Amino acid sequence: MKKNWWKLGVAMGIALMVMAGNCRLDAAAAEAKEGERETGKSSVVKTARQIPIDVSLKMVLGTEAVNKAAEGPGTGDGIKYIENGENADVTDGLETESTEGNEAIKTSDAAVNENEGTEEGSTPEEGAVAVEENAEEIDAYFDDSVFVGDSIMLGFRNYAMKRQDTFLSRMGFLAAGSFSANNALWEVGGESVHPVFQGEQRQIWESISLMGSRRAFIMLGMNDLNITGLDGTCEIYEELIGKIKEANPEVEIHIMSMTYILKGKEAGKLNNDTIREYNGMLKAMAEENGWGYVDVANALADGNGDLAEEYCSDGFAHQNPEAYDVWVSVLREYAGEHL
Repeated sequence: MKKNWWKLGVAMGIALMVMAGNCRLDAAAAEAKEGERETGKSSVVKTARQIPIDVSLKMVLGTEAVNKAAEGPGTGDGIKYIENGENADVTDGLETESTEGNEAIKTSDAAVNENEGTEEGSTPEEGAVAVEENAEEIDAYFDDSVFVGDSIMLGFRNYAMKRQDTFLSRMGFLAAGSFSANNALWEVGGESVHPVFQGEQRQIWESISLMGSRRAFIMLGMNDLNITGLDGTCEIYEELIGKIKEANPEVEIHIMSMTYILKGKEAGKLNNDTIREYNGMLKAMAEENGWGYVDVANALADGNGDLAEEYCSDGFAHQNPEAYDVWVSVLREYAGEHL
């Protein structure tokens, strides 16, 4: 019997500690309740301020999570992406954050402000409510969509790959450094720069067919303007879209505006005045043919109409994750308007 006394003592000690802890909890609860009566404030406010960053980001990007892992070319699941980093474009030689991405998910004012660069008169609150009410439909709008472009679009692909628990995982990508409307019409060969899909370079219209894409969002021109000028680039652009439509009659075409460069970083015909004129021509071409037009450029511009420094990753034209946060806001707003 004596041998078990120590066990009895330990048990009694634990019981006393539990009773003391309950007393402290009751006292704390009573104090908190009294504080609420005195201030009239709810603890919900405090709780709202403690929402984790990743949850806040999901609220901005959409409520329906997909939770698919990024897979390699040819899988047909998750993000359908290319890997083509050997080709140089007009921005080559400059280290870009857009092609490497950041390990941590970041939020910014650009990500929270759903109305960045939208028409005057709307408010962030109105935009946020609209997104919340149609979140699932907006997310579903990008099912079976493909985004076509050069290294600027390649940066968006890398951004999307790091956010696989959002609607971005539903997007397909055909993007490569040096890609342009001009060389998109080349035959596939040893010197071609076509994006890779299912392990090999293909014509864009062929890859879109294999993907089964319903919507194609196209951003090209960065590597064209210095070669073919405004009129020539638009003619080639329209020819490329014609080939896409010929091979994929049911696919919807959505032209994305070419984004600006930093002030003072002009390179020949590649300057922001020319880019503005080019975007105007693209918008007119889209309207004439019944295609969509997505204005990302002005949402990323500063007060002078140049690419805002806070969105640039290389001191020239490539963009950082904060810029792609703005892309997401613009695309979701665009989807909401076209449901």
